[in-house]
Amino acid sequence: MISLITPEPILSLTNIGKSFGNVDALDGVSVDIREGEIFALLGPSGCGKSTLLRIISGFETPTRGELKLDGQDMTRTPPNKRPVNMVFQSYAVFPHMSVADNVAYGLKMEGVGSDDIQHRVDTALSQVHLEDFKHRMPDQLSGGQKQRVALARALVKKPRVLLLDEPLSALDAKLRDAMRLELVKLQETVGVTFIIVTHDQSEALAMADRVAVLESGRLRQVDTPSGLYQRPVDAFVADFIGRVHSFTALHIEHANAEAVVQVAELGEIRLAMDALPSGVRAGAQTDVPAIIAFRPESVAVSLAADSPSTASNDIVLPGVLGDIAFQGQHSIVEVTRGNRPSVTATINHSSLASLQQQPIGTPVIARCARADLMLLPAELGHDTEQAQ
Repeated sequence: MISLITPEPILSLTNIGKSFGNVDALDGVSVDIREGEIFALLGPSGCGKSTLLRIISGFETPTRGELKLDGQDMTRTPPNKRPVNMVFQSYAVFPHMSVADNVAYGLKMEGVGSDDIQHRVDTALSQVHLEDFKHRMPDQLSGGQKQRVALARALVKKPRVLLLDEPLSALDAKLRDAMRLELVKLQETVGVTFIIVTHDQSEALAMADRVAVLESGRLRQVDTPSGLYQRPVDAFVADFIGRVHSFTALHIEHANAEAVVQVAELGEIRLAMDALPSGVRAGAQTDVPAIIAFRPESVAVSLAADSPSTASNDIVLPGVLGDIAFQGQHSIVEVTRGNRPSVTATINHSSLASLQQQPIGTPVIARCARADLMLLPAELGHDTEQAQ
């Protein structure tokens, strides 16, 4: 795939804050968005991602901070004066207009000549593969086709940035998967910067070049999808991007070139000093509460009766076999541990055969290699935020 991303930002947000009465919807959000990338704003409901999108579009004005587009300050520029267009979650297709008239509407409002409108509408419909549907009415279209009409209507105005608010939420699961690919291909074709708001982690990871994770109005981390998954900046990001098992770090000391971490339920774990994240340092106390975490796909499960000898670098959690949930290409195996939290493992079918033959309650060993452990701040500190 040829990358259209340039290193220079097309959009710069600096210390953006937005307050509604005594409630801070956004608190000091700063990020640069590059030209030609798909950038996702991801987070739980109420985290501020839709508010941030509305500030970029001009439908909201920030309480504080600065927004620059192509180097020009547009913090208080009205929506119709910005080279930005938006595709709403509901698509907002006019029901009384044909597909072609829907796409042409914005151009007509701007007084564009009829010949130019015709050409630009045909081009936009071709980009979204609806050239044969130009005379149809919206009630003759599927959900995916209505979405493409909304995209064409936005693209026909040649925006510098296209904003998409939960663009796939109204579609069924199978169509949603297909439209993910369509949107990525479309963005590669037109080269317009896409900013997508979503609460769906898999959607953001599958589509975006970079993802910003927000929570309670603050920017937790900005990184590539693989960076977020493999190098989360704190416990919140690790848990929000996939699943993790976590255990409290009680004490961290420096011994030779290693950090010796005393962990609830796991005992002593030795990690390289460079594994210590910002805000977590060796000493009598950690600067912020910390956890040791690992993901279910890093866990191996074997029968206790024929479990291999324990390697010094392994985390070993004895338990008994619980439920096995079939998930298609893999299965989720539960290891129950009495009154302690259960551990789950994501296992492929070649490793599952011996476990499937055993009844629930069979003694097993869950095991995770030290290389797969993450030492993370349990909560966000100002020096743990990362933007890349």
